[in-house]
Amino acid sequence: MEKIHDKERELRELEKRYKLFYEYAPLPYQSLDEDTNIIDVNQAWLDFLGYDKEEVLGKCFGEYLVLKSRELLTSRFSHFKDVGVIRDVEYEIVKKDGTHGIIWLDGRIEFDKNGNFQQAHCFFKDITERKRTEKKLKESEEKFRNIAEQSFMSIYIIQDGIFKYRNQRATDVSGYSREDIKNWEPYEYAKIIHPEDRELVLEQSKKKQEGDLNVINRYKFRIIKKSGEIVWIDNFSKTINYKGRPADLVITEDITEKIVAEQKLKESEEKYRTLIENMPDAIYSSLPDANSTTLFLSNRWEDWTGIPVEDYLKDPNLFFQTIHPDDREETNKIYEDAIKNGKEFILNYRVKHKYTGKEVYIRDHGVPIKNNKGEITSYNGVMSNITDLIKAEEKLIESELKYKYLFENAQVGLYWSRISDGKFLECNETFAKLFGYNNREECLADYIATEHYVNPHQRIEILEAIRTNKEVRGYEILVTKRDGTPIWLSISARMFENENRIEGAAIDITKRKKAEQELIESEERYRKAYDKADFYKDLLAHDVGNILNNINASVQLMKIWNGDYNISEKERDMTEIIKQQLERGASLVSNVRKLSEIEEGEMSVKSTDAKNLLGKCIENIRSRFHEREVEINFSAVQEISNVMGGALLIDAFENLIINGVIHNDSEKIRLWIEISKVYQEGRNFVKIEFKDNGLGIIEDRKKTIFKRNYKKDRSTGGMGIGLSLVKNIINSYGGQAWVENRVMGDYSQGSNFIILLKEG
Repeated sequence: MEKIHDKERELRELEKRYKLFYEYAPLPYQSLDEDTNIIDVNQAWLDFLGYDKEEVLGKCFGEYLVLKSRELLTSRFSHFKDVGVIRDVEYEIVKKDGTHGIIWLDGRIEFDKNGNFQQAHCFFKDITERKRTEKKLKESEEKFRNIAEQSFMSIYIIQDGIFKYRNQRATDVSGYSREDIKNWEPYEYAKIIHPEDRELVLEQSKKKQEGDLNVINRYKFRIIKKSGEIVWIDNFSKTINYKGRPADLVITEDITEKIVAEQKLKESEEKYRTLIENMPDAIYSSLPDANSTTLFLSNRWEDWTGIPVEDYLKDPNLFFQTIHPDDREETNKIYEDAIKNGKEFILNYRVKHKYTGKEVYIRDHGVPIKNNKGEITSYNGVMSNITDLIKAEEKLIESELKYKYLFENAQVGLYWSRISDGKFLECNETFAKLFGYNNREECLADYIATEHYVNPHQRIEILEAIRTNKEVRGYEILVTKRDGTPIWLSISARMFENENRIEGAAIDITKRKKAEQELIESEERYRKAYDKADFYKDLLAHDVGNILNNINASVQLMKIWNGDYNISEKERDMTEIIKQQLERGASLVSNVRKLSEIEEGEMSVKSTDAKNLLGKCIENIRSRFHEREVEINFSAVQEISNVMGGALLIDAFENLIINGVIHNDSEKIRLWIEISKVYQEGRNFVKIEFKDNGLGIIEDRKKTIFKRNYKKDRSTGGMGIGLSLVKNIINSYGGQAWVENRVMGDYSQGSNFIILLKEG
């Protein structure tokens, strides 16, 4: 019995030690049941995931894994229970703060004495940083490979005499395929090295593969391509650590073209010297000292001065002594300033031939040559013979003087202006005076063409015309002078688009344009007078003739009815007819007179009481048409002030009301006159509407209802000029007149004549 107690005590001690081990183990520990639910965890587990033990006990371990790892846990745990042990199983775990970690998990299944599953004991370690490092290393290697594969340089790594890495460029340069190189024995690559360079290249490569520091990092050598072609290589190589051991990293560039170019350059130096000696200019190089000591001078200089080049190389003072005495001081001044400030110079001077005495004008352009410290080591330059150019410039100056004289004394306005904004850049005195200026200086300072076009679109038109035709001649424009006075100009101009400039000449044609306008107006007045005279003649001959015929017929009837029993009644009827016809005749004569007054002279306009005037008109009409049933409704929707009108306004009103009566075959004639205020075009107007229930006016007729042609037209009946008179009267007072349907869309329901008069 005592032995049993000792055994139990020993077992409890062992469990206690195991518990302490799990509890304080440095690695996270967890115990899982057969459904992967957590039975127990140690403090390292809680610290790693950031939970308290009460939060995790009984929870499925899969809840702390990302979805992909959770799926792996399900499949792996079944296998784990079968085999009883797992090692280095990788999962991605999610901590309480939401951060992720990568773990490697080791586990062992505890079975009871009957071999049944009791619990799983698992330890894991955090490999997050290791995985990140591996990922970065992999990315770094990928970047190296990407850069290497895209490089124009050949890059390869040699270890143990074998190419461990070689980019595509290296393969392309050698002409050997990757398969060729893959099958080479150690140092078999020596066969592509030129025999004369092989010993050096192999020696250096071996040293770098062995980690020897006594090496040459950069040198040139030749290789023999698979095709047999010889290629020059610029080699840079060094020892690197590759997979834990030294290796030779080699970067090479194909410099065959460069080597060939250097050889060709050397060969061309003689050609270059020959070219210099045969150039029309003299080439030189000199020291940046007070004497401009000659370092090199081409033979062309001897042709101009008669002095051998060797003399200048021997005597530093000779160069400035060769310059013409009159030019020497200024030349020295410019040259000294240039070398003092380290800048290039351009000198103009003369030299005289030592034997012939012929003067030659020289343009000397020197450029400073500096070392890497910014110090001037020499001046290189070109000296050109500009004698012919100088003589040409002298002739040009003479020509410009002649042109200037002609420009300033021309009797037409000459100018230059900017295309972009019309600013005058140059003009002569004649042009300035065209615009009212005392002199050209005032004009150039003040006048901008774009601000003085009477019709701004004309500038656009003239520019387009010049662009299209290269130039314009006699283009007429209307502009204003300095004081705003309009002036007509005839312009001839051409454009220099690249210089943003127009060059032109202007002639004042204002008098001619006025004469042309007066002639046009005179012809127009003559034509109108002729047409009106013809119209009035036709009017009187036709309508007055009709009136007289009607009167005559009435008189004849009265004679026939002389013996009739009802003669007195008929006489009265005839008398009434005569009376009406006479009224028509009188009205016609009156309308003709008034129309003539409007067309031939200015109307007197004054403030007039339109409402009161309409009232008088209505009373007159009712009295005149008392024998017919006429209903006139007059209304003003608001308080109406006076209008701008005159003596003939009542005639316009009466004509419109009469029109509504006589062109109406309704049993009961109804007229509506409405007066109101409207606001349009920035001012107040009075609107008067004359509505009737008469015959109405079709749409086409509305367009010509207020017109009266001077040609014969009696198709419309009546006196013919009533509505024309209305239109002329209203227009003469600055108003408007038109006609609409009384009922929208149905002309047969009568008309609505509308007039607008300015509020006065």
